Amino acid sequence: MYYFYWLPIGTDARIPRTPWVTWTLVAANVFVFAAMHLTPGAVAASYGWAFKAAHPTIGSALASLFLHADPLHLLGNLLFLSVFGPALESRIGWLRYGICYLACGWLSNLAQAAAILAWIPELAATPIVGASGSISGLMGLFLVRLYFARLRFASMTMLLLHGTVRPTRFTLPAVVGIALWFGLTIVQAIAEEAPETATVAHLGGALLGATFGLAMGLAAEGRLEHHLARAKRQSERGAWFAALGEVEAYLAQVPDDPAVLAQAARIQRVTHQEAQAAARFREAIRLWLRRGALRDACDGYEEMKRLLGAVTLPPVELLRVARACEELGRSADASRAYEAYGRRYPERQAASLALLKSAEIERRLLNNHGRARYIYDELLRRPLSDSTRELVEERRNATMNVLRNQSPAA
Repeated sequence: MYYFYWLPIGTDARIPRTPWVTWTLVAANVFVFAAMHLTPGAVAASYGWAFKAAHPTIGSALASLFLHADPLHLLGNLLFLSVFGPALESRIGWLRYGICYLACGWLSNLAQAAAILAWIPELAATPIVGASGSISGLMGLFLVRLYFARLRFASMTMLLLHGTVRPTRFTLPAVVGIALWFGLTIVQAIAEEAPETATVAHLGGALLGATFGLAMGLAAEGRLEHHLARAKRQSERGAWFAALGEVEAYLAQVPDDPAVLAQAARIQRVTHQEAQAAARFREAIRLWLRRGALRDACDGYEEMKRLLGAVTLPPVELLRVARACEELGRSADASRAYEAYGRRYPERQAASLALLKSAEIERRLLNNHGRARYIYDELLRRPLSDSTRELVEERRNATMNVLRNQSPAA
């Protein structure tokens, strides 16, 4: 006889921001459970806080979302919350996410209470506890917003006849994995294998979550991101032109997404479209600078230089990148950007000052006096004002003194 245990342990959907609400909900559930079992009399008192079909109130319906029957009940809900919550919160925002979580839990508890009163009124005084309705709502939201994602599962197949345990991992499309889970819930309800399970709350929560997702327009957002998910999978298979087509389809609708513009540039570089790749990198860096994402702009510039070599930015953007790198404490990157500005745009008024800035960073911060001397020599070959030339000669002489002192004695 075989018994199969399989649980979701993650998804392939990226999580660009810290999901503070999800981790707060996890902490709140753990805190309430610990307080209930460590405080004398709290377990008995929790009966009064719990939601009951015979006496439904908004307060008890919400309080019940943080009450759990036993450790396995708590751990199961927290596992599902940790799998489905972070990716959703980072996409729909903490406020909508929190409202959907509470609304799905509250309304699914009301649906469970209505089912109890209609079909098994003798259980009307039995508490309905747990966050299952809320988490089922998140799964419904997931089906609308991230239907294209893949779920990672861990399973443990126990072959009792031979006394062996064989743990395995596998992935499934989110639609298939969630459908199988809800199908199992329905089968258990029909077979009455888990009579304590709030089946109506599970199914009602999922339906509510999907409804909220559709009402918020998350399906259209999901279709857009699906292009990026397909591009990632095509790239992993080396189908670069197919991946580029998916990215272009996304950019046709969202042309000002700098991260995706940079992604398109990387693919175009692989497909030997260097000119197009450079244009995409420049546009991405320009957007990052406009939005104040200085670290991203500096990273994008360094990546562009690494992948495409001699390409550069327009003068205004290049100078802003140099200053941004300096503000972030990235001295080596700032020096290279200032030097690139001074060499690429020698006719501009700030060119000599940019080279001087680069030399000062090399001398003072990077302790690279040889590089600093090289830049000072370059400056002295240019037309400079008397005061600037005097300053450069002074700094060059100081640098030469350091280099002579560093040289081994003959």
